[in-house]
Amino acid sequence: MKLPAKLVEIVANNIAQELLDKHLVEADDTEKFKKDIKDILLNAVEEEKQIEEQAERLVEQHINLVDEEIRYREAVKKVKEKLAEEKGIHLDPEERLNQISHRIKKYLETEDSVEIFEHPNKIRRVVLDILKKLLKEEREIDKEVRQRIRSYSKKIIEGTPEWKILYNRIYEDALRKRGLL
Repeated sequence: MKLPAKLVEIVANNIAQELLDKHLVEADDTEKFKKDIKDILLNAVEEEKQIEEQAERLVEQHINLVDEEIRYREAVKKVKEKLAEEKGIHLDPEERLNQISHRIKKYLETEDSVEIFEHPNKIRRVVLDILKKLLKEEREIDKEVRQRIRSYSKKIIEGTPEWKILYNRIYEDALRKRGLL
């Protein structure tokens, strides 16, 4: 998930609020509850970011083995997959959301300040549905951003610093247009 911190906060608040509004859970301190959900999501985003950065560093250290830009991206992807596997992190977006929903479920089951009123798996499915909506929106934004970058007259190669800066700028603009930031 390539989500800015502000969007993670919005999603965490939506998850917490929906669980509270549907009376699936009750929290002694709703602000702490929202913060805890946000922290779980932020940790997941940070894990993926660290894997990406570590994969890029490893490939850059061995750049002499990579002779074309396309192969560079493929190499980063393969290294990233291996690192994620070693750390037990799913890279498939659907599986990743499932993994995150399980983390939230475990938090709900073990947090003394939260009382659950439904079966934990039902609550997990509610959380997963919210996350899937987010994934759908994120995929649409990503597609839109990539199309805009491809439409530039100058060819900008994915993975380069220029591409990343441009991608992030256009991505944030798209979030603003949708009222997500």
